[in-house]
Amino acid sequence: MVKGCQRRVLHLKNPESGLFEEAFFFLKSPLPAGSDGAKEMVAEANRILLGTRTGDARPRSRRIAFLFGALSGAAAAVATLLVIGLIV
Repeated sequence: MVKGCQRRVLHLKNPESGLFEEAFFFLKSPLPAGSDGAKEMVAEANRILLGTRTGDARPRSRRIAFLFGALSGAAAAVATLLVIGLIV
């Protein structure tokens, strides 16, 4: 939700990322004076958008965490059944 009378927004249409059609960045401070500051902000926004595509490490780490949890749970279940005496 956007509140206030005035918001500074960086709106990118057809960014370099193949995942997004449009992107909106709500800025904390106004654009820096001069065209170099605006170009830097657009470059940074595109870098952020392109970074979403290269996030391959996160799903791999989630798979490893899931496998570790599943194996730990299975080991705990087997240990419990051994202690109870249901598995000889």
